[in-house]
Amino acid sequence: MMNSTSIHTINSSKGLNFFSRISWLLFNYINNALPSFTRTRFITRNFVPDVSDEVWLRTDIDSSPSRKLCDLFWLQLPWDRIRSELGCINVFDTGCGSGHYGPRLQSYSGGLISRYTGVDISPHSKWKRLVKEHPYLQFRKFDGFGISSQIPEDANLFISQSAVEHFRHDLHYFTQLRDFITNRPKPAIQIHMFPSTACIRLFLFHGIRQYSPRTVGYVVNLFDTESYSILYNLGGAACNRLHREYITGPVKYKKVKDLRAERIKEYDMRLRRAIVADSSMLQKESSFYALVIHSNWKERTFLHDPSSLNLHPFRRKIE
Repeated sequence: MMNSTSIHTINSSKGLNFFSRISWLLFNYINNALPSFTRTRFITRNFVPDVSDEVWLRTDIDSSPSRKLCDLFWLQLPWDRIRSELGCINVFDTGCGSGHYGPRLQSYSGGLISRYTGVDISPHSKWKRLVKEHPYLQFRKFDGFGISSQIPEDANLFISQSAVEHFRHDLHYFTQLRDFITNRPKPAIQIHMFPSTACIRLFLFHGIRQYSPRTVGYVVNLFDTESYSILYNLGGAACNRLHREYITGPVKYKKVKDLRAERIKEYDMRLRRAIVADSSMLQKESSFYALVIHSNWKERTFLHDPSSLNLHPFRRKIE
């Protein structure tokens, strides 16, 4: 059985020499370009975020386009419906890093998170302070391979933010989630944020891979017919151009820090416009992906009146 969606295991997270960089780029371009020979079992939708001041000002002003889009997605999830479907919301966050998404998701959901468990291969210095300030948080260290023993019995909302692209055996990770969910036939929702193929030119050397509809298909096909999956396209050409102008270009060619700090108001204004432009039409290449997998469902939370969730199908346009 396949353990990875990639044709290689070169990880750029800890730096690469010249020849390893060439190999990493070559293998990723090939992996991203390979056609799919199987029928996709997921729905594709365009994420059309609310960018009103009320929502926009709750996100970090200096976020990259992809991180801004992810935070807007977390903010605009149908949290009340998720609570209705799952009962108590018990989050399991793989690759949690500093753990800051624990309090952030609590704020975004309006206080609906009952428990948040974050796991990472390296303990973070902020974990103890966060647990002291927020008793619903807990953190665990794991070996980067065997995740099953770390999952609390009552976990029902499984998330990852910019993490799975770093997993050497990403399909092994999803298989462990599948086995846990299958052996516990209660509603469970997964939400995973990860880079699209466009990110090979935006982020340069980052992690092991990017994802395409073909490789997302390998993930979705692990889950049975008691699940449905939706792949949301976040951003597109306008956001990607802005990323290259403010972040990739200055760092790669001018060898300087990116331009966001010195032009923060201009950057913030242009990013909002870029997100609106991208969400108004079908994009050839999205900036990032959000994958939702809903298993053992009682109500199809993410297929219920999508227009009310600001998670619109491609056919919908901004008025």
